Amino acid sequence: MEQQKSFRKYQVYFFLYLAVICELLIIIVERDDAEQQLRRERDQLLALTQKIVLELMETTPVQSLNGSNQMEVGESRRFVIMLQGMGPEDRVTIPPEIIVTRDGREIDRLCVGQDILPVAGQHTSGTRAYAYNWRAPAPGTYRFNGKSSINRIGILPGGDVKLASLRFPYEIIAALVPDLAARIDQFENLEAGMEVKVIARGDPLGLHGGNITTAAGYPAARFIEVQGTDARRVRAAVNYGRVDLDGERLRWTHTFSRPDTYDVTVDARDSRGAGAMSRAATQFTATVKWPVSKSTVTDAFAGELFRKNLAVEGLDVQSDYRWRAVLDGTVVGEGRGAMAQLPLAEDAAGKTLTIEAQYRGRSYPIAVDDETLADSRFRYTVREAPARIRNVSFSRGGEYAVNQEFRFDAFVCGSCIAQNYRPADRIRVEVESEYGRDLLDDYLLEPVTDASGRQVGTRVKIYLRGRVDRDGEEVLFILRAGGAVERIPVVLYPD
Repeated sequence: MEQQKSFRKYQVYFFLYLAVICELLIIIVERDDAEQQLRRERDQLLALTQKIVLELMETTPVQSLNGSNQMEVGESRRFVIMLQGMGPEDRVTIPPEIIVTRDGREIDRLCVGQDILPVAGQHTSGTRAYAYNWRAPAPGTYRFNGKSSINRIGILPGGDVKLASLRFPYEIIAALVPDLAARIDQFENLEAGMEVKVIARGDPLGLHGGNITTAAGYPAARFIEVQGTDARRVRAAVNYGRVDLDGERLRWTHTFSRPDTYDVTVDARDSRGAGAMSRAATQFTATVKWPVSKSTVTDAFAGELFRKNLAVEGLDVQSDYRWRAVLDGTVVGEGRGAMAQLPLAEDAAGKTLTIEAQYRGRSYPIAVDDETLADSRFRYTVREAPARIRNVSFSRGGEYAVNQEFRFDAFVCGSCIAQNYRPADRIRVEVESEYGRDLLDDYLLEPVTDASGRQVGTRVKIYLRGRVDRDGEEVLFILRAGGAVERIPVVLYPD
């Protein structure tokens, strides 16, 4: 009796020992999971920090030279140097200097304080402006080269790195940006250039306009270059559209309503008086296309990356497109370029997604059919992504041996691009003979992964059992995945 009591006592100790061991194992597993999660979050934070730092570096200020591109001998004009994109803590370390060359030879050098003067009142808008006057000395083409330096990126006293208005320890930035020294040198120094053509008084009037391609219903525009005189002295007539003075150039505009090829002729006369030298004409071709969308996207799905090509025929400069995405009145994304893309949340189903697109700052036409145009506003009711059954290894009406492996893949995707594939749920298989017998033995589920190891679907392998008629027996496979159902009748034969 004492021996049984002792055995039960040790049995209790043994189970307590097992419970402690199990609890320790659970703690170790939970600790390992927590460490893995912390490592993932650390890696994500590091990648995000690196992206922010690199984007801050890429958004360096730019310098531009602005002024007349054509002058007459002896004429004096005002030119402006613009440094744009400056932050409140950025300053100009070396003011702009302009070197004027002709045929590669330096003929003038303009410096701040002597020839170039700051334009006040630009600091708060992120712009530094400088102005100078230049008198055209003789006919020819002159090159203006402007250089300046800023401190948007640099090494501060003590070794920290200044990046816009932020301050970082040198070791962090050096680890994220291996070529830091080269980037500092690149972004500290700004350059810009422009050419000015100086003509002699009395040169013959000349016009030049290049061919264009545009879309029906979209306002087309083209600058007409004027040679031999000031564009402000020119009066022009045109067979399509109108010509107006735009600064120191002529600008042609017109909206063609139908696709075709049009020959546009511009006739001009300057104000110097009558005669052959005061008249000129130019002709260019306007190719007008029907604005057919290059995208076939008609739906948007919750939980997926939405992508749509906004480009249409005739408006072909991809970088001139801009877009904004609005979900039930809330802006959820915007960008530049013809490809609009943004992730849609899982709870977006049932909401209205609107993509508002522009080309060169304005809405553009989209062909609804051969006669009708709509504007570039695209609306979608966001739907739940459907389950799909794909890669079925057997076909309707096919003949197979009962002992072979049958299989199919189950996915969830609305817009079925690589980023949007997800595994389906509620996977079931039924196999029934024409005599009402259940032939299903078993089915196995295996994950389908992409190159990164993410599960994107499920492969279903099906195995049958039982005998079938040696002359063949009709069998119905019923495959279910999520809301997708496939019914596939086949003929089975014995082994």
